[in-house]
Amino acid sequence: MPNTAVRLILRVIEDSVVADVEWPANAETDAGNYLYPTYVPLAIERAEDVRVHYGFIEVAVVTGNPDFWNEAWGRLV
Repeated sequence: MPNTAVRLILRVIEDSVVADVEWPANAETDAGNYLYPTYVPLAIERAEDVRVHYGFIEVAVVTGNPDFWNEAWGRLV
C-alpha cells in the first residue's frame, strides 16, 4: 500500500460490511486510525477528510473480498 493513501479497510461483522480507516505518517501528520467498525458511508467521509486535511493523494479500499463493496458507495477504479 502506498504511503500516499488513506486506507479504507472493509470487513464483515454480524453479516454487515463495516470499515476501519487508517493512514501512515507523513510530513503533515503522525500515523493514525479509526479502528472501530463504522458504517461504510461514514468511514468514507472520514477517510476523505483525512486525505484532504493531511495531504494524502488517494483513499485506497482494502478488502479480502471485492463483493463487500456496494456500488451505491461510489465507483472503484
